[in-house]
Amino acid sequence: MSASFERLIDGIIDALQSHVVPNSSDDFVRGQVFSAIYALNGLKLAADWKAAPLLEQVRLQDDTFAAVRRLADGLVQPEIPATPRTQGDMPDVAAIEALRDDGDRRLGQLLLWASGEGARAVNGDVATEIEHLLRRAICDQLKIELATTPKSMLQQIAGGERDGGAAPG
Repeated sequence: MSASFERLIDGIIDALQSHVVPNSSDDFVRGQVFSAIYALNGLKLAADWKAAPLLEQVRLQDDTFAAVRRLADGLVQPEIPATPRTQGDMPDVAAIEALRDDGDRRLGQLLLWASGEGARAVNGDVATEIEHLLRRAICDQLKIELATTPKSMLQQIAGGERDGGAAPG
């Protein structure tokens, strides 16, 4: 998304929040304005979906796969993909999203394996370390996801927040 488009949306949102909401005593109109602000925030985040957050998630997954491969040396674990799975800047957002989704599936399989009886019976300390690593990586990935998700419209209305942008990471 271009910076000018983002500034345009931010300007519209600021005008609505600064001038329309404070000067409206009609609850219905205020609700409609908050709905428009919510829609504009969603549009700003999704208008030209950036590949950067997806690439960041894929790179995080790749780092996690490499760490699991090192830790699980000698253990029989679910298949770990070769890393890195991306080359340079991949412009095809759908392809990056597919990589991310496949990585999510594989991380889940590894987590089930590491937290299961089989891995713990072979080497409980390593299995526990891998499990903690995977849980941290999944949490880090969720932080990236939340940073690209608009705040709830009800949260904005109830809190009277002027910042209707992305949730803090």
